[in-house]
Amino acid sequence: MPDVQEVFRVATQKVRPDPGALERQQDQQRRHTTRRRAGAYALAAALFAAIAVVAVRAAVDSSGPKDVGTQPSRSTPIVPTAGPVGTVTADGTTCSIDFATADAIVPGFVVFEAVNDTDARAMFDSWVLSDGYTFGAFERAVRRDVRFAEEDQGAWPGDDEVTYLRSDVIPAHSSGTIAVPMSTGIHAITCLKPYEGQGLRPYGIAGPITVP
Repeated sequence: MPDVQEVFRVATQKVRPDPGALERQQDQQRRHTTRRRAGAYALAAALFAAIAVVAVRAAVDSSGPKDVGTQPSRSTPIVPTAGPVGTVTADGTTCSIDFATADAIVPGFVVFEAVNDTDARAMFDSWVLSDGYTFGAFERAVRRDVRFAEEDQGAWPGDDEVTYLRSDVIPAHSSGTIAVPMSTGIHAITCLKPYEGQGLRPYGIAGPITVP
């Protein structure tokens, strides 16, 4: 039978702590705290970025005219250093173009001088015609649209016939330089004016503008 004092000594003997245990526990606590802080910072950064994107989109969508028959441009491209290849004039009755040079127009941003010779703001819409769709057909479609617009209706070529490029608004009795992204093909610029209850709608067409 073991000695009672020996049993008591063994039972009450203090266990020496593992060397370095306290330091390891503190390190684990610090790493856990660091990970929590990093996660909180990442979440805050993601929320901030999302709010910024929403704010920018809201500002962009709220800019530009909203009362047009075609989709307005969302931004104005950087105008190249090359001078205008021609002048597009809107006088409220006709939409015409005078080419400044006989040189071939190369693909890229093509510069035009847009002149608004009316008492109200005017819009210049740029289009590219699909293969097989002629400028004459587009011209007839614009004339039809004018008649229907005066009757509070509308008629316009389909997406398989013409492709919208951009819009530029010029104030009354003023002019401005516009740069249109043009690829190889036949292009046209339509002039728009206000129609009562319908905003701006096309009434004339300038072209054809050929990019070889």
